[in-house]
Amino acid sequence: MEPASAGSTRSRIEPGDDRRAGSLARRPMAATVTLVIPSYNEERRLPRLAASLRDSASRDLAGAGLELVETIVVDDGSLDSSADVLRQEEALTPGLAPVIREGENEGKGAAVAAGVDRARGDLVLLSDVDLAAPLSEAAKLLAAIEDGAEVAIGSRAIDPRQVNGIPLRRRVMGRAFNALVRTMSGLPYRDTQCGFKLFRTPVARELLAEQITPRFAFDVEILMRARRAGLHVEEVPIEYHHDPDSTIAPGRASLQMAADVAHLAWRLRRR
Repeated sequence: MEPASAGSTRSRIEPGDDRRAGSLARRPMAATVTLVIPSYNEERRLPRLAASLRDSASRDLAGAGLELVETIVVDDGSLDSSADVLRQEEALTPGLAPVIREGENEGKGAAVAAGVDRARGDLVLLSDVDLAAPLSEAAKLLAAIEDGAEVAIGSRAIDPRQVNGIPLRRRVMGRAFNALVRTMSGLPYRDTQCGFKLFRTPVARELLAEQITPRFAFDVEILMRARRAGLHVEEVPIEYHHDPDSTIAPGRASLQMAADVAHLAWRLRRR
């Protein structure tokens, strides 16, 4: 999504477009939502995710004002038995719709894009396998959408009292990375990397349509594209419980993300 300029093409979704800005508050029933969860080498945590989906996901989202129509878990070329686990859990879990991407792992952003492309809900809620942000917290993001935002992003940085269990090393690296992101990208947000985000579905598709960075820095790209397009992005403090079983190696991931953000800054801040 590029800003209008001589010789450029405006985004297919413009400020004021009813596909993007129609008030959900005017709907007689709860807005529908597709939950999209990227996954890579998560064979241990997927059964816990499926159990949560069966036990409480629909109820938690209904309490937040949303009707869950499907949960799309995208397995992105896992090397473990994740694909088999997902197929087994699909038979037991109503609404679970796995997407098995065989072959080489392309990255979290690519997995998210594949899930969003298949979404049937009015809204798309991004989350992680560990559901570190309780699904009930979607109520806060939905309130921002109903107040006019096109994108609502969960933030662990605004109110640290709501955040539990993040090791000191991760907190320090997170702050340093965010400072780097803000400097290079020009984004004002204090937490671009929280995996809990809510979009109007057409907006999510548009923001992911020309993805440059398919790995972990895809969050930064989405927000840079949204800002360039003049979309209203609201950063919302949320409750968050860190899972010590996280499969992400923060040091290696941070180095790759820094390189990707530098590339994004060169590509998307040139005009």
